Amino acid sequence: MKIMCDTNVIIDVSLEREPSVEDSYKNLKFCEEHKIDGFVSVSLVTDIFCLVRKYTHSTEQTYKAVGKLLEIDKVCSITNNDVLIAFQKKTKDFEDCLVATCTKSIHCDYIVTRNKRGFKGFGIPVLTPTEILLKIL
Repeated sequence: MKIMCDTNVIIDVSLEREPSVEDSYKNLKFCEEHKIDGFVSVSLVTDIFCLVRKYTHSTEQTYKAVGKLLEIDKVCSITNNDVLIAFQKKTKDFEDCLVATCTKSIHCDYIVTRNKRGFKGFGIPVLTPTEILLKIL
């Protein structure tokens, strides 16, 4: 199984945000143990860096969090074609559209997010961290 992890799943774990930290952590643990293939977009990595540094005020802690993420999930490149496809859709949330486009281009089975609404209309199954655990277990 291949999953694309959305920003909120990673942030839940990095910043220990309740009530989702436990299920999001379990998702990443399955990726780390190679029970599922986890992916993040390259733009997510920069977003995570900025958000974690903003909330922790620690560059060292931020590099640790991003380093751990890079050990767990594979980074999906964003191609020129991905950007053009997402741009042409003219959706309200360009970032979610770009993640959905990348998800399709690398043939992931699911997008895992707490914001399912943001990925409606892309033709990709979207599950919450809790729902994906039910499929795995």
